Amino acid sequence: MSCCFEHTLHYSSPGHGDWGVVRIGMLAPESIQLFVCPSACGRHGAIGAMKQGLKSRLHYLYVSQSDIVNGYDDLISDAVEKVLNVTRPRPRVFFIFVSCLDDLIGTDHEALLEILGERYPDIQFRICHMNPISLGSKTPPPVSIQNNLYSLLEKTETTDEGLNSIGNLEVFAPSCELYSFLKHHGAPPLRHISAYQSYDQYQEMAKSRFNLVFGAAGQQAAGQMEKRLGIPWAFFPVTYDMEEIEAAYRNMEKLLFPESKEPFSLDIWKERAGDAIRRAKSCLGDFPILIDASATAQPFGLAKALLTYGFRVVRVEAQECAAFDREHLDWILREHPQVEIFQPEHHRAVLFDRRLEESLAIGVEGSYLAGSRHTADLFNDGGMFGYDGICRLMELLMDAFRTETDLEQLINGYGLVV
Repeated sequence: MSCCFEHTLHYSSPGHGDWGVVRIGMLAPESIQLFVCPSACGRHGAIGAMKQGLKSRLHYLYVSQSDIVNGYDDLISDAVEKVLNVTRPRPRVFFIFVSCLDDLIGTDHEALLEILGERYPDIQFRICHMNPISLGSKTPPPVSIQNNLYSLLEKTETTDEGLNSIGNLEVFAPSCELYSFLKHHGAPPLRHISAYQSYDQYQEMAKSRFNLVFGAAGQQAAGQMEKRLGIPWAFFPVTYDMEEIEAAYRNMEKLLFPESKEPFSLDIWKERAGDAIRRAKSCLGDFPILIDASATAQPFGLAKALLTYGFRVVRVEAQECAAFDREHLDWILREHPQVEIFQPEHHRAVLFDRRLEESLAIGVEGSYLAGSRHTADLFNDGGMFGYDGICRLMELLMDAFRTETDLEQLINGYGLVV
């Protein structure tokens, strides 16, 4: 197996869907968005927004070739006025998205923000970037949009015992033992951006004493919050490895509850996860499994966990390997060199020469590229964490194995990328 990640022309498959920067930005309470881009750039996002029920909060300013040559700074401020004239209720947050070409022509964003801030002091304006050309940089779109989300939190002199859940786009399932863990230690419920309906309520997250970062794209935002708001943070990526889960909880206890005299017992949760693994292994047997990086933040970590549990993982589809997942990749290279690594965005992916219909794909994009008959519909570890995450994943695998996938219907359900 080769572990060469080649940087080349990118292919974007129809299965590359669900959460995009526009949808992530919509997590900000009382917010609207204006996309400034050529019409071809906006068409895809506009259709996706309609399919996901977000179009009422999304507006477009299409720029022409002459606008690009002459500059369109004034056009943006005029468009903002027109949008505000027709938007009810009045927003508290206004995201202005610019596309790749803006990185090349150099719009004066600071001057624009100053003008808009003086003109509309009751609204928070932010410049956001939808620039796939920055994917290899330190601040690609999924990171920059989270930076913008949490930059809205204002410094407060009042702090409490609250804990923030940062980076994960969805709250964890109610059945997750993390809630019992926090309750055992007397902590209040986790705060997550999706729980707030108003901008003022959202400011509650600025009072919290600690940020638990569960999604990698939120690390930079958490670092900025520490500098600006004084909230320390730690990163706990979602893992499906039993030992890593226990280590994560013990580290949380040391960080958050150093005075606690009674550690939280994980025994019952371990037992449930072990039972779920045994049931799923009995159900799937040696059926081939593919793992797609759109499904989980640690595709190589998930592959290692499943291989350790006795499942037959035959392929991992990942464009690159994150630093926190590298140890898992090295283990696979050493212990299971037969596992194939495939870059789903490589230009050769359009050849569709890696078809494997008799397989179960974890992730929709992997299923699309392989033509898998069975698909475990998981995106970005949605709602998964801890031992409960293992249990839910095993149920997902068994359900997918028992039913053939209508992939077209599944992709349409994702609503394209916005």
